[in-house]
Amino acid sequence: MDVPQIIAGRFRIECEIGTGGMGTVYRAKHLGLDRPVAVKIIKPEYASDPDVADRFMREARTMARLRHPHAAMIFDAGNLPDGRHFIIMEYVEGQTLSETLEREGRFTAERAVRIASDICDVLAEAHQLGIVHRDLKPSNIMLNERGVCVLDFGVAKVLATSADATHTHATTGSGVIVGTPRYMSPEQCLGQRIGARSDLYSLGVLLYEMLAGQPPFTDPLASAVLVRQATALPPPLPKMRDDLPRPLVLAVHTLLAKRPDDRPKDARAAQKLLEKSIMKRPRPVLDEQPFSSTVAALNTKRSAVFRAATPIAMVAVLGLGLLAWGRSAQTKQAMEASETASSQPAAATASLDSSFSGAPLQKVAASEPLSMDVARHLVTSASHGDEIGDVRVINTDRNRNQAIVAIHNERKEGTSHLFVMENQAGHYRVVSRAPLDAPGFRGATWTAESRDVDGDGLDEVICTGTNAKGRALDYRFVLYVPRTRQTYAMRVEKQGQGSKGMRVTYSQNASSPEAAAYRTALQQRARLAVASL
Repeated sequence: MDVPQIIAGRFRIECEIGTGGMGTVYRAKHLGLDRPVAVKIIKPEYASDPDVADRFMREARTMARLRHPHAAMIFDAGNLPDGRHFIIMEYVEGQTLSETLEREGRFTAERAVRIASDICDVLAEAHQLGIVHRDLKPSNIMLNERGVCVLDFGVAKVLATSADATHTHATTGSGVIVGTPRYMSPEQCLGQRIGARSDLYSLGVLLYEMLAGQPPFTDPLASAVLVRQATALPPPLPKMRDDLPRPLVLAVHTLLAKRPDDRPKDARAAQKLLEKSIMKRPRPVLDEQPFSSTVAALNTKRSAVFRAATPIAMVAVLGLGLLAWGRSAQTKQAMEASETASSQPAAATASLDSSFSGAPLQKVAASEPLSMDVARHLVTSASHGDEIGDVRVINTDRNRNQAIVAIHNERKEGTSHLFVMENQAGHYRVVSRAPLDAPGFRGATWTAESRDVDGDGLDEVICTGTNAKGRALDYRFVLYVPRTRQTYAMRVEKQGQGSKGMRVTYSQNASSPEAAAYRTALQQRARLAVASL
């Protein structure tokens, strides 16, 4: 379709610089100010409703309020005589992120986080103005000497609104999706309400691609990408690249959470999470040796008595220190025991009981991979005749060191634990137990499964307790992380007799932002359990 040489009486079109599913971008010159601008002319199918032009201008005025050094400014907007919308934007020189990735393949962790942090900075300001980008993708990110510049802020919102005037989904009559499937959030793929956290998901896809060299979901069919984007977990980032800091891997997978509520609460929180993920912990500065000042003080006395007393003083100080340390340790243990006994069930599941020191040592060559039969034999030998349920063998680190995790049902106490054995100097022994039961939840049937839920390339274990005390709907889910020996718990139960509602409670540590990946895994397992009724 022809493009007028002069637009709005003052912008002269010079050349086409890009085209896409929404429209075409031209370089033009502002005749009055003699400076370059970018003109985006939107496809005519987005202007099929008579009210769209007014709505378009209202949205354009909102977008023009965004003035940020890392965002391309909007100078003007309007309609051509044939009804097509146009937007006059700042002309930004440089290379797109798409072009740079195509040339370089992937970035260092520090460079990727720096770019993502700049994008977060723009998103934070835009979201405060009520502007959601909706179409963050590499071709909309410009890299130049000033760093990052984000293009097309709010354009997708205008186009989605225009399309929705006559269609129930965010597509045009010709089937053009408003957005880019590879970078769209699950809620956007499903045609649900879009909020600021949708942009954070798209940012997670960008970051994943910068680190791995490709986005998490690719397919020649856009419809296949939409389905996977909405339902499938992204491939664990360490499987694509194994040199990334673990905190950064967790941050990326948190941004890629399927539910918006499981992502960072806003762009500022995402920015802090990312920047913290690559910070190198400072080496601890050793304090002055405790006895050196004592010796120096004693040696200032020149008398033989003081010099002779120096070793005695050192021994006395050392003895007092050891005595104080021993009493302090006993007091601390007593306090911890007291706190454990009186803690709420949510807090009790956050730590492991390592007191099972009486378990026998089971000798197995460390180099031999464990079979399930050997693992079950080792667990049964250490259980003192108690009942053993599901058994799992998992890798605990990248050196493929293995641990055995099993459901341990104690007959004497009538309780269930998660029972963990690790290889120590060629012997397998019980190193910790995690309580599975909680006050008000006993007598359940427990099962265990293992899978990588946080994208670090190592499996976690999810235990499911079903129908405690014969209740129709009462579940408890406990997720164990071998690397940290931490557990995260969730309970789902019917609110009351005759009620269709469900009450969901979490352990305290499962509610923290750092536990988003674990919380998501618990929620997914809960949905499967409830759906099977």
